[in-house]
Amino acid sequence: MNVADAPPTGMAHVTPDLAGRLGVAVQMLAHAGKVAGGRADLTPTRLTTLAVMASAGPMRMGGLASRLGVQVSTMSRIVDILVASGWAERKPDHADHRACVIGITDAGAALIDTVRQDNATRLADRVAELAPADLAVLEAALPVLESLAHQAACRPSD
Repeated sequence: MNVADAPPTGMAHVTPDLAGRLGVAVQMLAHAGKVAGGRADLTPTRLTTLAVMASAGPMRMGGLASRLGVQVSTMSRIVDILVASGWAERKPDHADHRACVIGITDAGAALIDTVRQDNATRLADRVAELAPADLAVLEAALPVLESLAHQAACRPSD
C-alpha cells in the first residue's frame, strides 16, 4: 500500500504502534548509510549523542544522559569514546567548579555535517524514486517530523 493510500487518521485516532513504527523507520533511515560510508565505529548512540550536543549545546553529563534516556554511567562511557575520538570535549562548568560540561568539538560538528550530507545524498536517491502522491505526503509530513525531532533532542532535562 502506498503512503498516499493509507486511511486518513484524525487527531483522536492514533494507532498504538505509531510511535514505535516511526522510531524504527527514523532509525533505519538515519543509519542506512553509516556502514556504507565507512563509519562502522560511529554507532547509532554515539551519532545521536553528537547530534544532541550539536543541537542543544554544551551541558552536564546528567542532562545529556537524560536527553538520551540512558544512565549517567553509560553516558560517561559514551562521552569517553567521543572525547578520545576528538568529537567531544569536557570543559569546566563555570557555575560549579566541581562539575564539567560536555560539548561537541569542531571535528565532531564536521563529522555530523558529513554524515548528514552523505545520508541526504543516499536518501535523495530513494526519495527521487517515490511516486508523486507519496512524495506529496512526505513533504506535507516534514514540518511535523522536524518539530518532533527538535522536541526530542532539545527537551529540558527532567
